[in-house]
Amino acid sequence: MRNFKVFLISFLTVYFAFNAFVYAKQRDMMYIPSVERVAPAEVGLDAVEEIALTTASNIELTSWFARPQAGRPTVLFFHGNAGAVNHRAYRFRELMAQGYGVFILGYPGYGGNAGEPSEPGFHEAAQLAYDYLRTLGVDSQDIVIYGESIGSGVAVQLAARVDARALVLEAPMSSATDVARVHYPLLVASFFLRDSFQSVEHIGRIDMPLLVIHGEKDMIIPLQLGQKLVEHAVDPKELVVIEGAGHNNLSNYSTMSVATGFIESL
Repeated sequence: MRNFKVFLISFLTVYFAFNAFVYAKQRDMMYIPSVERVAPAEVGLDAVEEIALTTASNIELTSWFARPQAGRPTVLFFHGNAGAVNHRAYRFRELMAQGYGVFILGYPGYGGNAGEPSEPGFHEAAQLAYDYLRTLGVDSQDIVIYGESIGSGVAVQLAARVDARALVLEAPMSSATDVARVHYPLLVASFFLRDSFQSVEHIGRIDMPLLVIHGEKDMIIPLQLGQKLVEHAVDPKELVVIEGAGHNNLSNYSTMSVATGFIESL
């Protein structure tokens, strides 16, 4: 009996110590930024501008912007947790080929930007980007809000606050808490995330057409979490499940063609 008590105390000590470690390091585990600043011309995007926006806390964020051709919409794009804007150069090429404008937000702590990645910082930057497009004279109905992976959490909350033509989400999560529960079901720390991106609590307030694209074999953000988000959304809404696609390879399945087909149909 004494040996069991010693074992139990040792186990609980290690368990709660590990939980404390995960809680303290959660942002380091959630965000994987590329910190190198790369200019658009370095990846062959000579027509793309670098736009500097300054937050209320005086942090300058550099994003990339390609202006639309006359009469074409602008996609306000929020990328996933890894890399930086320059790793989405292919998004510019796909959308610019159809005359679309593209604004991909540079997050705090990403791509040479100052600051640290955090959910509040992402939401503040998203509003700045939207407001910038509006100051340029881009009509709200010419803006498509687009989020991939963790960027879906940014896109959903922005779409719940502003007007736009549509909301498109690739591999979205119902919340970061739900994702943590899938991957770390026994960790108490997964229930106390600083950045929980509770999209499921905001999606029902969005009054614009919604398209969700999700990979059937997504092992990072499982399909059921995207389905949960769609279930809580109001019409009009559409879910496209890409057979055989996972998470990191979803864009290889012509998702941008699916998205632009949806946008053109509106």
